[in-house]
Amino acid sequence: MKKLNKTIQILTVITVITNLLLAAIGLINNDIYYSRINRITRFELMGQDTITIVIAIIFLVLILFLDYNKIKTKIVWLGCLMYIFYINAYYSFGGVSSIYYLIYIALTGISLYIFIFIIIIIIKEKKYPVIGNKYPRKLLSAYFIICILMVAIIEINELITKTVIQKEIINPFYAFYVLDLGIIFPMIIIIAILNLKKSIWGHILSGVALLKIVTILPAVLMNDIFHKIYTGRFLDFTFDLIAIVISASGMIFLILYMKSIKNL
Repeated sequence: MKKLNKTIQILTVITVITNLLLAAIGLINNDIYYSRINRITRFELMGQDTITIVIAIIFLVLILFLDYNKIKTKIVWLGCLMYIFYINAYYSFGGVSSIYYLIYIALTGISLYIFIFIIIIIIKEKKYPVIGNKYPRKLLSAYFIICILMVAIIEINELITKTVIQKEIINPFYAFYVLDLGIIFPMIIIIAILNLKKSIWGHILSGVALLKIVTILPAVLMNDIFHKIYTGRFLDFTFDLIAIVISASGMIFLILYMKSIKNL
């Protein structure tokens, strides 16, 4: 088990540093994103790379200075890995072409498998968190369900408009719809239900879901901020406001969550 832990730590460091370098290169020289066959603008990619740099730096500090053997540390690792998986999967499936495309694919797979192996280690070691009396179980699950329903309704409405009413041809730009509606949203709903049922995995994965929410939505906001700076207009200001509310609420819940769980 110690050998597996060490391997995971090394792979995680490599993965995080690689993401950090790729995002920094993309932010400095946005021309690396050539021949895009979707509608992502270079301004949106600048916003995404900015958030990826911030997340990668925070994740690297956690890896170097927090005790990996503690369950709270593992929960944070899982949340950061979920962000890395999501963004690299989006670049891979979404047709963001660059000279680093093969690396996007590799990082998608590596981050997913590290995530799975950490789950396996938690199961084998049986080091679960201790849940305090102030744990916001019902409020947290309600938050997950409300947030997911709000964003899902927006995305489903957009897809129906594009595919049914306007009869657009599906292109790789829609990859985030697949990731959200097919994978991430159902996962968070399942986590909300497990959390309500007082499942230990509902408790553990609630932290992962919170970290997913408070890392990916700021990226959406930064995308639009850069778009505003360079073009003079927002892509979707209404959704930006929704994202701000969800992100701010998620951060509050994340603080409450971390305070109400303890390492075994």
